[in-house]
Amino acid sequence: MSVTTERPQVGEKQVSPRPRGISHPRRAAAGEGRAAGPRGLTRTWREAARRPRPSGRRRRLDIQGLRAVCMIQVLGFHAWKIGSPIGVDAFIMISAYLMTGAFVRRAEAGRTPWFVERWLHTFKRLMPPLVVTVVITVTASLLILPRNQWIEVLVQGAASVTYWQNWRLAAVSADYFADNHAASSPLQHLWSMSMQGQVFLLWPVLMAVCAVIASRTRRSVRRVVTMAFAVLAVASLTWLVTSAPTDGSVYFDTRARIWEFALGSAIAAAAPRLRPRNVYVRWLGSCLGLGVLVLFCLVSIGAYPGPVAAVPMLAVAAILLCDTPPRLGTVSRLLSRRPLVALGDRSYAVYLVHWPLLVLYLAATHRDRLDLESGVAAIAVALAVAAVMTRCVDRPAQVLPRSGRGLRAQAVMVIVSLVAGALPLGVAGAAIAYQRRAEISQAVQVGVDPEHPGALALTNGQASDWTSPPVPGPLTVDTEWADLSDTRCDAAVAALVESENSTCRRLPSASGQGVRAVVVGDSHIAQNAVPTLRLLNEEDWDVTAYLKGACPFAPDGYYKNDCQKRNRAALAQIEANPPDVVLLQTTVTAEDSPAEVLRPGITELVERLTNEGITVIGLRDNPRSNQSLYECASAVGPQTLVGGCLFPKNGAMADNDPAESLGAIPNFHEIDVSDMLCPDGTCGTIIGDVFVYIDDNHVSATYSRTMGPEIASRIKRAMSIGQ
Repeated sequence: MSVTTERPQVGEKQVSPRPRGISHPRRAAAGEGRAAGPRGLTRTWREAARRPRPSGRRRRLDIQGLRAVCMIQVLGFHAWKIGSPIGVDAFIMISAYLMTGAFVRRAEAGRTPWFVERWLHTFKRLMPPLVVTVVITVTASLLILPRNQWIEVLVQGAASVTYWQNWRLAAVSADYFADNHAASSPLQHLWSMSMQGQVFLLWPVLMAVCAVIASRTRRSVRRVVTMAFAVLAVASLTWLVTSAPTDGSVYFDTRARIWEFALGSAIAAAAPRLRPRNVYVRWLGSCLGLGVLVLFCLVSIGAYPGPVAAVPMLAVAAILLCDTPPRLGTVSRLLSRRPLVALGDRSYAVYLVHWPLLVLYLAATHRDRLDLESGVAAIAVALAVAAVMTRCVDRPAQVLPRSGRGLRAQAVMVIVSLVAGALPLGVAGAAIAYQRRAEISQAVQVGVDPEHPGALALTNGQASDWTSPPVPGPLTVDTEWADLSDTRCDAAVAALVESENSTCRRLPSASGQGVRAVVVGDSHIAQNAVPTLRLLNEEDWDVTAYLKGACPFAPDGYYKNDCQKRNRAALAQIEANPPDVVLLQTTVTAEDSPAEVLRPGITELVERLTNEGITVIGLRDNPRSNQSLYECASAVGPQTLVGGCLFPKNGAMADNDPAESLGAIPNFHEIDVSDMLCPDGTCGTIIGDVFVYIDDNHVSATYSRTMGPEIASRIKRAMSIGQ
């Protein structure tokens, strides 16, 4: 058995199954291949790619040029958002086409590759450059990025070298299309490497199964592969159109692109029937294919991933199928130009290194995006680094050990690559975990820790001396999401209310006779009200929380899909068994703007609830920004209450609470906590040595706990309780 030699991955180079200069040692004496000894071996891997294929098939330089065109699109889109994000889709087509074509040819020759051999041969070539990129990127990130991002960078580093980075990005809801690349992960681009790695594990098994079926049914292996992958493409595309998630996570979902791989494989298997015989038809097909591809590279057309991606993919397929001798006036000649071929040879390394360079440059210079000059400079540096990576890491990994031989040596290369990636990441992770435990030990206990009073400093006039590090520490920010409890609501209620990113939790009254309170809304009401409700539960309140991220509470007609389902179910539960009080958010602020308004549907909702005899407590929203309010450095001196980034309240919130207009509704009470966020009209990000925010718009659970006693007092006064 032998393995396919094409490297179906972003930026890789076609090499011959066994470069002439690297032959089996036992054949060296017969005059084959390399000269004996290390010097001959060193010389051969440098020359291997330049030598002709032993099979006699010419090396298609136009494919390397095609890869270069795709790489140019990726660089332009990532640097300046030029065109449509079709570069990776085109690489997928090339990868699937070459991998499947090689498999079918070998299967027809009676040399079906063993899938384990295919795995080792593929990953021993892909992993060394990947691991080098990840380790260097993580190291640079720990030096450049804020400490609150370190843990996530390490997690994504581990995910990248083990090929599940795309699922990690889906889990953290990364925005691939964000304008501010400085806020992106420096390893975000490796989602495509992970996705293709997963396919490279699955595809050899599927193709081997197809070969077995063809053998037992005495059918052509090409026909079986064509039919199998065509069916898979249709099934995957149907799922994408009808059942895929509607949020940004779908961009990183392997299932959303299985159809692209399958389409490329089906076309490759059916290539002899699809390839035009007439040379003029080939010329026209390749010209049209290149024209469509360039159009998509320059103009933003359609949404990705989606069915529209089939257009540029079919354009790439037309170029692959309609190849002609590289004569003057042909696409093959154009794509075989030396600069394009050189970029195509390095495109794997270029893809690996360009994104970390762009993101870390923006982070280090505190910019949101690249201008023309800085973008050109960054790309030039990426090309230079990629040239070194190709020469020193990528090309040796391609040809050593010799293709089709030395499975043990290939397995060792894979294992060594994994260890080389896991060891430094593990050491760094252990060191950061130690620091994180130290930060957790500094957790604030309201009324106990005098060095970190938070909002309590505003009531007692306690100025900060700024000698203690503010809490929560940067390595514990991920623990600052407020939660009510681990106790779920009754199973029947939970089944109605809970869905994706939605919870129903309860803190029962100890006596069973306490005030019954319900809090409903999104993450803002959770951060502002839940710590207070936990405090009130200690006074025998019975508290239920219906919470869902990015889903404010409103009647039908204001929100859609799962949010509408949650709101409908929560409202039905409230009206079926009315509580004493409902807490919700009444206003919504805008980023770095005083354009604060009532939340959609809030007037109708308040009237509906109060008509049921329910007391409604509304909480005003907190400021929002387009930058991380946690990462702002201390900007004031000692003996002050407010520090960090300072900004005027009238630039972040309306002069007057918009919910004051609801005050005429009986049983409604508005609580404005802006005086604890922006004392004396100045908003800070550190108050009483406690970080007020954990990101650009959420109050930290620690600071919210320090606001709890005052908010609880205002709630009870509004309800005439405890007087």
